[in-house]
Amino acid sequence: MAEDQVAVPMAEDGTMKSLPYVKETVLKKRKQNEDWALRNRERKAAKRQRRRDEGKGAIKRPEEFVREFRNKELDFLRMRTRLKVRKQPRAEALSSKLIFAIRIPGTVELHSHIRKVLRKLRLTQVLTGVFLRASELTLKRLLVVEPFVTYGFPNLKNVKELIYKKGRGFLDKEPFPLTSNDLIEKALGEHGIICLEDLVHEIATVGPHFREASNFLMPLKLKCPERRLQMKKKPYKDGGDSGDRADKINELIEKLN
Repeated sequence: MAEDQVAVPMAEDGTMKSLPYVKETVLKKRKQNEDWALRNRERKAAKRQRRRDEGKGAIKRPEEFVREFRNKELDFLRMRTRLKVRKQPRAEALSSKLIFAIRIPGTVELHSHIRKVLRKLRLTQVLTGVFLRASELTLKRLLVVEPFVTYGFPNLKNVKELIYKKGRGFLDKEPFPLTSNDLIEKALGEHGIICLEDLVHEIATVGPHFREASNFLMPLKLKCPERRLQMKKKPYKDGGDSGDRADKINELIEKLN
């Protein structure tokens, strides 16, 4: 009898069946991996809790409050200056109607107005991305939060790969991976979107139900690049990481996807 098979009692029709044989070393390795994963989760949970406890008991110096306040006010003044000085391009003149915006690493000391705009764009977490329709309102919001985001025009290839790899949807206020066309049809069927391919097409072409499709998608969680994005509030065109990248956003998407 072969080493990788073990005999079982004969079936009703008189034939001999065989089942796959799993080596003991493989079973031990699986058990070790499960134990390691459990210990790793417990260790990370304990670390997060320890950081929360340390943060609660931390005492800030008056100088830190003053510095945070000044940074917030400076960001707000720079934002108002950008809106006055910078000439906002018209949405009709853009080469693409689809924008992909990414929240880049930055300070947590945000002005309340800037934080509110980021919340409207659904970019509250670092290294998350969303698909947006290129409109006057969207371009204005991106200009308001420009030091904290980078954006551009994604191509069809990257749109498809982002949704296939990172896509998750909302149904009945519960997130789920995009592995079932039945759930997609249940959520967006009334808009003519019944499968993953329809969802990709609606996003890529900025179709008539783009708003429903983009809101159905959760913000895409991206991976950290090998070269961490530097947060110096410097535009991409001046050597920084923030702001408009136009078609160059596709190079960054390929590194983060």
